[in-house]
Amino acid sequence: MNGSDRENDARENEGHRSIRNVSIRRAISTSLASKVSTAVLQFVSLPVAARAMGREEFGIYATVSTAVLLVLILQMGVGPALARGISSAAARRDRDREALFFWNGAFLVGLLVFLGMVIGAVFVLYVPIPLLFGEEYRGWEPEMKSGIWTGLVLIGGLLLVSHTDRVREGYMEAYTVNAWGAFGNLVGAAAVFVGVRYFPSVPFLLLAIYCPNVLARVANSVFLLRDRRYLLKRENVRFDRSTIRELVGDGVSFSATTFFVYVVEFGLCGLLIGRLAGPGEVAVFQVLMTVTTSFEGLLTMVGTPVWAALADAKEKNDISWMKDSIQRYYRYLFLLTVAVGLGEIALGPILFPWWYGEEFSVGRAVFAGHALFLAALGWREVNRFITVGLGLLPKTVWPILGGAAAGLILGVPGMHLFGMSALFIGLGVGALFVPGLILPIQIRKVLMQGLQKESEAHPSVDSSLTQATSPSALRQ
Repeated sequence: MNGSDRENDARENEGHRSIRNVSIRRAISTSLASKVSTAVLQFVSLPVAARAMGREEFGIYATVSTAVLLVLILQMGVGPALARGISSAAARRDRDREALFFWNGAFLVGLLVFLGMVIGAVFVLYVPIPLLFGEEYRGWEPEMKSGIWTGLVLIGGLLLVSHTDRVREGYMEAYTVNAWGAFGNLVGAAAVFVGVRYFPSVPFLLLAIYCPNVLARVANSVFLLRDRRYLLKRENVRFDRSTIRELVGDGVSFSATTFFVYVVEFGLCGLLIGRLAGPGEVAVFQVLMTVTTSFEGLLTMVGTPVWAALADAKEKNDISWMKDSIQRYYRYLFLLTVAVGLGEIALGPILFPWWYGEEFSVGRAVFAGHALFLAALGWREVNRFITVGLGLLPKTVWPILGGAAAGLILGVPGMHLFGMSALFIGLGVGALFVPGLILPIQIRKVLMQGLQKESEAHPSVDSSLTQATSPSALRQ
């Protein structure tokens, strides 16, 4: 390759880097607005609902919400696999491939939503509520059933229209998704804040929270198809088995590392606490997991645009940009973990009863255990986001599942002996010492392979790039 070709490649790479960086900055700025709207919902409107409904009935809402969200596991992780496929096809300017991913992803999501609705309906119709959730819930059967029916319909609708959210992310347009999400959250927060005073019931709370988000994502879908009409061409609407297999393969891996782990860390632990201590303690657990959801949201705020950009950079073998973006993500995680952990330990025992009522007084040990869990979870999740962009999902399944299993083995006996703080510590240790060790090694291998490929194409590549991918550099 002569000097002129190298200069052209350098200019083209610089252009692609600029597009990725702008996309990430826009996504982060709009995501901040979305997180603020989510915080308004979770820390302003939901405490109002908790006070209006009381700890027991709010605990019923928390249980119903947790149970209904388990339907998300049937997504099989199609969304992230779809985003990565769209990103890779768009990087190659292959519109036919983009359309194949769009329509086959829509078909797969629709099928999975239908299956989820059927399974949920069978449980509601034929399994007694006390058998599912414990004897503490006897007497609450009408509220539980009406809430579950409402939640199933809303979550099913949200999953259907969220398909285009993932497509937007694949086009590195996560900022559009965030803007519509912020709008839906604000409308939902206002509906809860005003309406729960007049309709303090579980179905109303679910409707007020989820319905505005469904409508916002319908609008996002309309604007996506308006901007990319080629996706609607009749010749592009077709079923493709190889695309379905790719989506299912990556989707199963993503589900195993996300939704199955969610079942353990959120759903299963919530149901365990309900059986051991009743709906009152589930309400406390729900509040703490709300903090977890917000923390993960701040990681996702950066991780979602980063994984799409990493897929684009990998397609173009831009190792220098990949290494720099990974290091920036690690630094962001460190600062966020320190700020949230110290803030939770110092202020949690004071702010929780003030926000939610005296019934929600929690000891400092519980907040310390939860802070450790957040630190371990953050390290695991950041590395998992990076592996999504690098195409390493199948290799992350067993390390992450192993960490979740180790967390249960440590946390469940701890819960029996020492309470909720020991449960969080056990889950955190499992996440930190299994996937937290293995995933960074997998990431470094991909960077080294890409560097070798670049060195073969450009024999005069600067040795500083080799140093940039050394273990010490990646730990910085």
